Amino acid sequence: MTRSITAAVEDLKSSIRHSLSPDLITRACIEAGHQWRERTLNPVTTIWMFTLQILHGNTSCQHAVKLVPEVSATDGAYCQARARIPLSAFEALVRRTTELLLRSIDVACERWHGHRVFFIDGSSCTMPDTPELQSAFGQPTGQEHGCGFPMANLVGLFHRSGLLVKMIVNPLYTSEARIASQVFDCLLPGDVLVGDRAYSSYVNLALLRRRELHAVVREHARRPVDFRRGRRIAKNDQIIVRAKPARRPHWMTEEQFDRLPDRLELRQLRYRVATDGYRSDEVVLITTLLDAEAYPLEELAQLYGERWEAETCLRHLKQTMGMDMLRCKTASGVRKELAIYAVAYNLVRSIMVRAGINQGVPPNRISLIDVIRWICLGTSGARELPHFVVNPRRPGRTQPRAVKRRLKQYARLTHPRSEMRKVMETWIL
Repeated sequence: MTRSITAAVEDLKSSIRHSLSPDLITRACIEAGHQWRERTLNPVTTIWMFTLQILHGNTSCQHAVKLVPEVSATDGAYCQARARIPLSAFEALVRRTTELLLRSIDVACERWHGHRVFFIDGSSCTMPDTPELQSAFGQPTGQEHGCGFPMANLVGLFHRSGLLVKMIVNPLYTSEARIASQVFDCLLPGDVLVGDRAYSSYVNLALLRRRELHAVVREHARRPVDFRRGRRIAKNDQIIVRAKPARRPHWMTEEQFDRLPDRLELRQLRYRVATDGYRSDEVVLITTLLDAEAYPLEELAQLYGERWEAETCLRHLKQTMGMDMLRCKTASGVRKELAIYAVAYNLVRSIMVRAGINQGVPPNRISLIDVIRWICLGTSGARELPHFVVNPRRPGRTQPRAVKRRLKQYARLTHPRSEMRKVMETWIL
């Protein structure tokens, strides 16, 4: 078993080498108050097997136990072993591994004007249609009950290198702006958070400023923009003063809302996008970085353009690694599954950073699927990393937003399956 997981990080830096060590897993379980007996499927073996299952595209539990021939266990025993480990142990493991990997990767990655940069973005994932998951997460309102799948709202905080620093899981209809405040604890004074329109509210900007954090976000489409009223810096660059809204968000208490400042001094910028394939011709940014000499408009525009890497990271998680459709049928199991996704993804990212340094290319251009295949083949015990596939850089490439391969022309399920079967039985009779 250990040949397939721990050998993949055998020759990395010491902090990365121990990112999924038996001692780290054991300490995470002890921290969660978990007690166990020494058996074949102890917490270390179970979590390693779980990670290997995710790296194989979130394969079935029947396949997962066959991936480790030296461990004799049935798929039922494996599922029971996963259920015995408390969710808090998985959360502690994610927190510990992320801290180790972030510390090492931050040293290897170049900072932007001396700041660490983080991208934030939201997404969702589906899961089996069970009563517990329907109650815990809900499903889209446009679907009849019993005709859709429960969905979770996900918000991911990514380091500029692509490392997943934190992933917050909530019911489907949860505001991303509300969730954003939960990730601020992961940031240090001076860090820069880059996000889209969902994170441009006064409350989020004020909370960031109070923690001495910086923001580069896109201005909300509904907010009027007038470059004739602010304190002019340049033609498309001005300082504005935004007043505190009269109504507080429903998720904040009165005391929390009263502690926010009455006004915020912000910088508003506008630039045009000349690259083919972009939906927006003009972008308006709002930022807390007020010094125009230290942070020119062109560099802020380029930094915001890098925000798309968060979209790419989410695509890697959902499509490449199979997180789009989860397998667990309980709310606790779903959260455990997502926690192991974070651990597995970050282990792969750490290898990509090291490979990028060795091959002299940005880590984001190293093929993530090629690294996963190298780990899963069990040939990762070599002292040196192999030469991984480097994705070509193709700026300005455009593709139509359409698909060529058609899905099967089956009718959509508009009533619960049990009701549809009864109708079919009447046809047969």
